[in-house]
Amino acid sequence: MIPRSILCLVFAFLCIFPAFPQNQKNRRNGPNEEDDDIPQRIGAEQMMRAHAAAYPGIISRVEYRNGDWAVLLREKWFYHADGRLLPEERLPEAESYARQSFYSYFPGLPPWREPRGEQAERLKNILTERRTNPPKRDPSFYDTLWQARSKDEAAANLVHIKFLGKIFAVHRDLAARLQKIDSLIEEAAKADSGIRRWIDGIGSIGAWNWRNVAATASRSYHSYGAALDILPKDLQGKATYWQWTADKDPEWYKVPYSGRWNPPLSVVKIFERYGFCWGGKWALFDTMHFEYRPEILLLYGMEVENP
Repeated sequence: MIPRSILCLVFAFLCIFPAFPQNQKNRRNGPNEEDDDIPQRIGAEQMMRAHAAAYPGIISRVEYRNGDWAVLLREKWFYHADGRLLPEERLPEAESYARQSFYSYFPGLPPWREPRGEQAERLKNILTERRTNPPKRDPSFYDTLWQARSKDEAAANLVHIKFLGKIFAVHRDLAARLQKIDSLIEEAAKADSGIRRWIDGIGSIGAWNWRNVAATASRSYHSYGAALDILPKDLQGKATYWQWTADKDPEWYKVPYSGRWNPPLSVVKIFERYGFCWGGKWALFDTMHFEYRPEILLLYGMEVENP
């Protein structure tokens, strides 16, 4: 999806729009909290240009039109709409949709700080709030991006690949990218016994699954075949997904990095190099999860390469 000229686009993009990532480095807890106001803190033009830079063969124009920033995605205009990414026909009902998950993300793993006070109280209550009032994001933008408006349409875009010894279905546009990641991880494992043990300890890898994000009414990236869940044979008592932990412990947010099952950070960097974000950097942690979100990496000053 991303041509080799992307590095030039990244350079130009960062020269024009450097402010948001730099300002956000001083936030107390670096990992994403999936705060609903993150799309508000990112400027509308920044968000739309980040998408255009990430998908240059699919998004053909970025314009300020009808009082808002918009992108032309597969010949259809989508508007920023206060972070909701809506087609023109959905704008009158914008307030009925939650903002898209456009989260903060940083090159390194932020230092661990246990949430306290107001932040701790918010995280403690977030699962109950979501199950009571599941956030509903309009899927039109990403359905159009991935050409997956239904389960059958999504399935038509899938191919099966072998990745770290497991076979599963992914979106066809990501097959070469994941195969490159696979080859780099396997090559790194030859010199790093820790990576080799991690690969040998993998129990399953799940990718395409037409469903919503747990405790939401919003489409999961797994529905597009654009996300992976890598689980070990044995978690050895460690946490991997915040909701699983929250179901057992109301203070799940106090689990430090050392109490979570994490892939080697060198593996995470390989995924990031080719456009995938890792859920282990989120406050609502999901350490088994990788999703293809090059627009987020570009916004935060990280390079994305082609396979």
